[in-house]
Amino acid sequence: MGGLGSGRRGGGPTVENTVKLDIDWMMRSDAIQPGCHVTGEMHFSLYDAPIDVKFESETRNGEHGWLRLRYQMTDCWSGQEIEVDDKIYLETTRPHFGGLRWWFVCPHQNRRVRALYLPLGGRHFWCRRAYGLDYASQRESEFDRAIRRARKLYYRLGGDPADDKYPDKPKGMRWTTYKLLMDKLLAADEVVDKRLAPLLALWLDE
Repeated sequence: MGGLGSGRRGGGPTVENTVKLDIDWMMRSDAIQPGCHVTGEMHFSLYDAPIDVKFESETRNGEHGWLRLRYQMTDCWSGQEIEVDDKIYLETTRPHFGGLRWWFVCPHQNRRVRALYLPLGGRHFWCRRAYGLDYASQRESEFDRAIRRARKLYYRLGGDPADDKYPDKPKGMRWTTYKLLMDKLLAADEVVDKRLAPLLALWLDE
């Protein structure tokens, strides 16, 4: 259990600090095309270190396929250059609205996922769970989350977080929507004020 300001800190890399391979993005960019064999290159950067990936995708089987990834990288522990040549299997499901939805099969956990990640210290593209990756927001304290939430609500209401007053109802927004967003904004500000009040009291006593 933790109080204000006790969010998880440190730990391993987060999702935001990895190279992400998203199957939807690969299909939009035609790197994976249903019923086709495709080859090409992708270029990424991990902590300013370039990673050039040669890929080959095969989906002519109809509902199954694979993606081959070949790349070189420097091992962050030994400093040695290593060569990676991985094959990632692809599967499909049939959504209720029709068509096919394509998935990666994580090579480490053998489970369908939409995205694979390569973090610092990793060598292969695996799913988030395989690497134990958190989202950055999961490591924020309640205070940090409240500030981020309040800023988003200010902007959604057409206001500025630096202003001394709450934003008026934007033109065209329903009163019920405005009231709902304002309730959320007031709740977020209450969390922030509780954290800042003791600090302000200490400052005034000096």
